Amino acid sequence: MQRRRWITAAVAVGILATGCTSGNGPDDPSATETAAGSSLPPADTVVADLVAGLNAFDVTTLPVTDPTAAQAELETVFVGMDGITPTVTAGSIEYSDSDETARAKLTFEYPVGVDGWTYESVAPLELAAKEWKIEWTPTIIHPQLTSDSRMRHLRKLPKRAAINDNAGLALVEERTLFQVGIDKSQVPEAEWAAAAAQLASLLEVDPVQFQAKVAAGGPKQFVVARTMTQEEITPDVGKVNGAQVLPTTAMVPVSDTFAASLLGTVGTPTPEMLADPKADAFASETVGLSGLQSRYEKRLRGAPEVRIDLVGRTTDADATFEEQNLFLQDASIGSPLQLSLDRELQTKAETVLSTQPGLAALVVIRNGDGALLAAANSPTAGTFPQATYGKFAPGSTFKVVSSLAMLRSGLTPGSTVQCPNSLVVGAKTFGNYSDYPSSKIGAITLTEAVANSCNTVFAGAAATITPEQLHDAAGSLGVGTDYDAGFTSNFGTVQPNNSPIDRAASMIGQGQITMSPMGMAAVAASVASGKTTIPWLVDGTQVTPTAPPLTAEEATQLQALMTAVVTDGSGRSLAGLMTGAKTGTAEYGTVGAYKTHGWMIAWNEGVSVAAFVEDGVSGSQSAAPLITALFS
Repeated sequence: MQRRRWITAAVAVGILATGCTSGNGPDDPSATETAAGSSLPPADTVVADLVAGLNAFDVTTLPVTDPTAAQAELETVFVGMDGITPTVTAGSIEYSDSDETARAKLTFEYPVGVDGWTYESVAPLELAAKEWKIEWTPTIIHPQLTSDSRMRHLRKLPKRAAINDNAGLALVEERTLFQVGIDKSQVPEAEWAAAAAQLASLLEVDPVQFQAKVAAGGPKQFVVARTMTQEEITPDVGKVNGAQVLPTTAMVPVSDTFAASLLGTVGTPTPEMLADPKADAFASETVGLSGLQSRYEKRLRGAPEVRIDLVGRTTDADATFEEQNLFLQDASIGSPLQLSLDRELQTKAETVLSTQPGLAALVVIRNGDGALLAAANSPTAGTFPQATYGKFAPGSTFKVVSSLAMLRSGLTPGSTVQCPNSLVVGAKTFGNYSDYPSSKIGAITLTEAVANSCNTVFAGAAATITPEQLHDAAGSLGVGTDYDAGFTSNFGTVQPNNSPIDRAASMIGQGQITMSPMGMAAVAASVASGKTTIPWLVDGTQVTPTAPPLTAEEATQLQALMTAVVTDGSGRSLAGLMTGAKTGTAEYGTVGAYKTHGWMIAWNEGVSVAAFVEDGVSGSQSAAPLITALFS
């Protein structure tokens, strides 16, 4: 056998040979250029075409003996790869002058596993009639492939990690459930309807709907009536003709409603996820679609077992298939989320709101560390996280923030302020609520202004409080600054413009001021604990406040102001349950047809709470009863 002498020349992806005269390519017989160190013409162009064809998954235009057969073999090799194709790049080319052949090195990179899979192969070339041809062979795709083998991708997700409450018990976890239904292949067609009706009756599902579902399925289809726990399945199910029980897995929450807007949902990937390589999702898998399940998808899911095997037919008489592993990534179990949610308190908050008409929310935060113990919505909210992400005018509850700005301007809780019946600012007249006590009109203390919620005191103070000062005061109480708290959260907007009317409106929690119930609970918790308190939900995601901190004197003054609301003001109904509070009423909607938000924020030795009713009468009449019900 003649020994070949190989001469190597480097080639980059898609780069054609340079130095050609116009009209002559490197494979043109009239070209005088040769590969470096060789008398043969460069093969750069044909290699570049091969790389482009492999990347496009189309080799029908390449210079091979039978392009159609080559394309069919390419597709056969990848039929078991679940749509996963490589990115191919070219390396060096080795030339053999003695028999006018060449070998082009190729690198294949697959987007599988955590770090991907990369290997090299060689594409054989031969010079025929002064033109380079590709000797098509499966080894171009992988060195170990043959015409009787193909590659197969297998992927298996580990058990999805749980989301736990503050006691370490699962709020939602993957469990084995059982699909109960009718296997139509085991029942004569004439008996489908009767079997469906009998099973529906046992499982307490609508018999008419299930009969229709069975009738619409294929002749051998297993039609699911209900997915149940093993304990829920009675022995009578086995007596139904064609009834089958098949195991399946599902993420099972404490209840369908428990913190649903926070925990989120799982399901099959959306088309957008399937089209995004970074999502690393397959149509048959379960992924997080919303809430914490989506945000912490990779952490909860863990890393799947991924393997690519070479599956080929043996040459023995049995012609059996054998497997050879080419790539393996072991599964890595996900990590559970440890939440701050208190199961009993969250459940009670949801129960309190279960009969509440319209939109309402309750949020409870632990003083000191800001742990979010409960964030519940009324049924009207659906799955939107209004408790933590809603955007509403906070009304007079925001006067706690305004009070801090006024204290920083030189006032004290005992300072005398003026509370007229009405106050004109520009073209806007500000007044107090209809049953504001007449004894608190005129010269009163700041404490009395907060306790009885005098609007004109705070609207008038806007003349001396700048938007920047109000924003800084809000930041010191945990709101007005956008933090990434690790869950769907809104810390409010405190950006009043410089118009006198908007500055006055902002001082009473209207105008450009918006807050979530969670944000206002953070205000109460900051006062109660004497330090800026940022709520957290997922352990390990606590954030550090960036606003100017509260001083000890400021905290003591604010505590005194809020305590007066319970002892002498509009929060008297909470006496015995709460130490400090602030009511709030905020108008919203169209001029002449305003509706009213009802707010109440409060704190005691251990926790702070915010209650919000979108369409209420007032804070004391609409929101305070929710707090009473929660803590009674």
